[in-house]
Amino acid sequence: MTPNEVRVVVTGLGCVSPVGNTAPETWEGLLAGRSGVSRLRAFDVNGSQPGYAAEVKDLSPERAGLPRRKLKMMGRQAQLAFAAVQEACTDAGLASDAAAVDRERLGIILGVGMLNADVEELGRAFHTMQAATGPAFVQSAFNRAAARELLPLWLLRHIPNLAAAHAGIALDAQGPSNTITTGCVAGASAIGEAARIVARGEADVVIAGGTDARVSPLAMLRYRELGWLSTRTDCDPEDVSAPFDACASGFVNGEGAAVLVLEAEPHARRRGARIRAELMKYAAANDANGLFVHDRNGQALRTSVDRCAAALRDAGAPVDCVFAPASGVRPLDSAAAAALSGVVGLDGPIAATRSLLGHTHAASAAVDAVAAVQALGGRRIPAVRNLTRPIASLAFARGGDLPRVVESAIVGAYGFGGHGAALAFRRWRE
Repeated sequence: MTPNEVRVVVTGLGCVSPVGNTAPETWEGLLAGRSGVSRLRAFDVNGSQPGYAAEVKDLSPERAGLPRRKLKMMGRQAQLAFAAVQEACTDAGLASDAAAVDRERLGIILGVGMLNADVEELGRAFHTMQAATGPAFVQSAFNRAAARELLPLWLLRHIPNLAAAHAGIALDAQGPSNTITTGCVAGASAIGEAARIVARGEADVVIAGGTDARVSPLAMLRYRELGWLSTRTDCDPEDVSAPFDACASGFVNGEGAAVLVLEAEPHARRRGARIRAELMKYAAANDANGLFVHDRNGQALRTSVDRCAAALRDAGAPVDCVFAPASGVRPLDSAAAAALSGVVGLDGPIAATRSLLGHTHAASAAVDAVAAVQALGGRRIPAVRNLTRPIASLAFARGGDLPRVVESAIVGAYGFGGHGAALAFRRWRE
């Protein structure tokens, strides 16, 4: 932070995850070690594998504050994001006070996954085309069928920036708005870039986080064929996701959304907001090694976490815990373990929430950020589930009370293409 920058604080949390439809429910589920992985509900697998995923369950549009008249234009990831944003704004005291923030200085930045148009939606058009032309694919016939079968505003359900647009319009957020698509790192990137905007004085409040919903037939097929998705059938679904374990067989597909309300500390004070934490540092790097082949030492992750750890040390704060970006893809987990092993001062335990939540992709680091903020001031962090043969000698979280109160936490993010990022949070102190 430069002398001209203001402190950036967290004043609200929102989360929709496979273990809870609010931030408190998610935190309770994580601490209880409750897995969100279960048999698929979203579609009929018809005997294909895997038949399980980490889905958001029983999300009521009314409870989540989703506008029913807009649901047809909101894809699953936009709906999840909208619910998380609504919760975070309520938690921050923004929903009940229209004058709490200048709307021209209220922004929103979300990390979002890929365009998720799927066979469920396109299938009707294919079926109609084949009824007219036979089994061969005929482009002109498909175009005519699609014009009849698809909702006219169908594409609006899948354009990545519309998750932030729907939430921003509902909030009348007229400040900086952006969508970041750095894959599994997108949630951390969004939070970090939002914090920089607030620190520079370009906005008073920015709502930031990530959302993703890839529990769909086509997405499952893509990941399975790439060899990243676990297809184990020799154990219960909740026992499949095994980050940092030698027996890991790939990730479990998941979905979710999580956001933080980031606010300039003087602005939060003026409106009497409850300050949950301070965001001390955001760091990002790329190991520039390859699209699918990570640097063996996880250089981008190591650089990012190291910078965050240094910022905490400079502020006189130890690194009490780390939320690691391991998902059960063994090469990625090995690189992440190597990266964390090389960072000086990581004395606290290592959590890996994907063992409970599956891999929520663009939402993953944001969910971890919400968990990290909730960990501050307590003595517990989520234990790593399904860890029987660790691939490294790191101090993995095993459950139970920690020897000291958690004063600080680092969230790491690492993804395909070599993207790496980290966020450092500290318990709020005057």
